[in-house]
Amino acid sequence: MKFGKRLKKQVEESLPGWRDKFLSYKRLKVLVRLVSGSSPHRAVAEAAFVRLLNDEVDRFNAFFLEQEEEFIIRHRVRT
Repeated sequence: MKFGKRLKKQVEESLPGWRDKFLSYKRLKVLVRLVSGSSPHRAVAEAAFVRLLNDEVDRFNAFFLEQEEEFIIRHRVRT
């Protein structure tokens, strides 16, 4: 089984509520193939890849900050 399919299956089985929080693996993979090839649109694909990767990092950061905040709030309520 390929990595992308295995990742998707694991997410669906273990954390279905967080499905939209995981890396956009398939979209990034498509762009990597365009960047690594000899396409005349390579520069456009590279810019799109960098933009998507930056967006993914920002999205992850926001998600983890949100999770951290929720953890701190739960922890304060318990103590």
